[in-house]
Amino acid sequence: MNTFTKESWAIEGASSNKQGIKESSMSRTRRMTRLVAYGLMIVFGISTLEIVSYSYLRMFEGYDGKHLMTYEFDEYKNIQPTPNYHNTNGIHHNAQGFREDADTPREKDADTYRIFIMGGSTAYGLQSMSRVAQDRYSVIRNSETIDTYLEQYLRSKTEHKNVEVINAAITSQYSHHHLIYLNQTILKFHPDMVVFVDGFNDYFQYVKGFDQFRDYGYQERAHLYLGPPTVEAWAGYTGWWLFRKSHFVHLASKTLRPIWLSIRSIGGERAHINVEDALRNLEANAKSNFLKMVERNSLILRHEGVVPVFVLQPELAFQQSKVLSPLERQIYAELDQQWQENFVEFKNKARPLVVEYLQKSTTRTGSVFLDMTDIFGGFDGDAYTDYCHLTPMGNKLLAERIGERILPFLISKPPSNA
Repeated sequence: MNTFTKESWAIEGASSNKQGIKESSMSRTRRMTRLVAYGLMIVFGISTLEIVSYSYLRMFEGYDGKHLMTYEFDEYKNIQPTPNYHNTNGIHHNAQGFREDADTPREKDADTYRIFIMGGSTAYGLQSMSRVAQDRYSVIRNSETIDTYLEQYLRSKTEHKNVEVINAAITSQYSHHHLIYLNQTILKFHPDMVVFVDGFNDYFQYVKGFDQFRDYGYQERAHLYLGPPTVEAWAGYTGWWLFRKSHFVHLASKTLRPIWLSIRSIGGERAHINVEDALRNLEANAKSNFLKMVERNSLILRHEGVVPVFVLQPELAFQQSKVLSPLERQIYAELDQQWQENFVEFKNKARPLVVEYLQKSTTRTGSVFLDMTDIFGGFDGDAYTDYCHLTPMGNKLLAERIGERILPFLISKPPSNA
């Protein structure tokens, strides 16, 4: 009896162990199955979001399937236009990174007069940054930029039928970037003239102690990612990598950023500009920053036998002879009510100072200065898409005013054969 009982217990124990092992194995299998299922669901969800975002960008944003970003890293001037970028809505960069449909050869024909346009986003032809005008002016096409209209105007007025006007502008650039870009790239293409269209980015800096080399906004990422390795740097770089690589993250970020900025501004006080202090700071900043760059750019170009032309760009904040269109009045109200307090007053008191500074600097260096801050008188349509960017007609009118002033240089001086 005892032997039988012991054997029974042994058999039952073995059976129980087998059952336990079997149940444990089944439990592990179920867990693995759930993990695989969850993983597949996550992969499927991410893939779906990527496909939907990719399709949306292709259908509505002009995405070419290759280039999410219009600009890329440049080791000398922070950013440069992405070579061969193509947006099907009408934006194209050539292989040299210029905003041109066709590639620009380094050498030029003997009868070609070559002009480069340099500057920031206005010269580049950026779309509207205003909430009230983004739908109407969401894209400024290559055929609607200053360089295109200037080339058309000059070809119609001069016997130099091979006039080339090349758009080498880069959004957000300061005047010291031109100094770099000229030596790095532009002079290698043998220009006869360089037209700088500037003003908004660094000619009106009013913060005390401003340094354009140190305080350029795009350097923030470089300082963050190349500085001490921190969680913030890791998170920032990961987000930036995803923004450049993931269609979904790219689209979501562009969509949510304005909402996030609006939320952050709720209840916040507008920055206030003490106009008199700002004007004193502007004078010091001008002498230690952009005026030095203007003069150095001018001297370099004159040394190379190139005509330097400096254009002070128009801005909506300036008092001017133009009668504002209904849309421009909305943009002006947006600017006057949401930007820094006294911003419009500061800009209008600063304008004659900046004009005076530039006139003296360009005279000293033998270059050409064109004040284009009030050129839209008599035109009551849309010239501005926001605070400083221009509509196609605004670009055309600006190009023609520039063309009128530089035309004598083309007539009197044959193109160089450098």
